[in-house]
Amino acid sequence: MGSRTCTFNLSLFFLLGSLGFLGSLYAQAPSNPENGFNAGAPEVEPVVVGRERWNEKTKDPETPTKSLSEGEDDKSDSQTSRINELDPLETQQVKPEPTELPISPPKNKPATQIVRNFEGTLVFKPRQFGFANEYPYQLENSQGKRLAFVDVNFLKGTDAQDFADEQVNVMGKLEPVEEGSDDLVIRARVLRLSN
Repeated sequence: MGSRTCTFNLSLFFLLGSLGFLGSLYAQAPSNPENGFNAGAPEVEPVVVGRERWNEKTKDPETPTKSLSEGEDDKSDSQTSRINELDPLETQQVKPEPTELPISPPKNKPATQIVRNFEGTLVFKPRQFGFANEYPYQLENSQGKRLAFVDVNFLKGTDAQDFADEQVNVMGKLEPVEEGSDDLVIRARVLRLSN
């Protein structure tokens, strides 16, 4: 029973202490909210383009105007005063000269200096119409379309005939067969079965 009373007294003590602390903070707060904001800051005068002071009339060349001092108010002609239009920014744009573009768009040239991997089926076709092909091996996709010829002259310790009609991974450079040709050849460096 005594421990409950001690706990109750402690909690009551903390409650009253926190209320006293909050009351002292409230007593220090400014009574008027306007006094709390910008206290002691100088007042900033608004800026109107084309005038030195915001309450000055516009300068019209036909009628002379007087500038107002700080204590005077402008009550006469307040509705006739207006701000003159500013000079327009440059709206005339420089038109570029018409250029002659080629009729056909430029084609992307294959990356010739990059050694990379190519996947497909290695097909052996030594002859076409009875004539020997320069590159008897070619890499085809899954639909049977030729991706590129494969030059196996640079392979070391690998016989390309062992990989004929197999799904392979070829690592090498991709180049055109000859300058201006659409036919491509892979200069194979590594030939292995695809996983």
